[in-house]
Amino acid sequence: MKTQKLLKNFGLLLMVIVFAIPAADSQAQSRRSRNDCSQISNLTVEQNKQLNDLRADHLKVMDALRAERRAAVSDSDRANVREKMQTELSKHTNAVSAVLTPEQREQYLQNKNSNAQSFAKKGRRGRACGNGCGQGRRGRGGQGRGNR
Repeated sequence: MKTQKLLKNFGLLLMVIVFAIPAADSQAQSRRSRNDCSQISNLTVEQNKQLNDLRADHLKVMDALRAERRAAVSDSDRANVREKMQTELSKHTNAVSAVLTPEQREQYLQNKNSNAQSFAKKGRRGRACGNGCGQGRRGRGGQGRGNR
């Protein structure tokens, strides 16, 4: 009786693990592939090699800048590192664009912009009012009646 219950619980745990890992992995892949150039058609072998080298170099530089940003103590230091990251990103975009043909460049910019739009939409939804004007602390929902 006990072994049967133990096996049933183990089976349920195994099913949860089997279904949870691919879901988490697909989310991680979507975050990693947002600037991936694999969606561009008609890339030559040389272009693929150049793009992979550019991406590897860019990731190394950005990882170093992220570490520097985490180690920064003041807000101004973080802002300076953020500016460095933005300039590195624009350098990388320009370098990738230089490798591609005009048609491929169009695809790259279109993919980049569509991914940026999808990431920008992941904020708060609905009537967002950060100071409690909705149904919450005051209970009457922003009708100007205060705490009665």
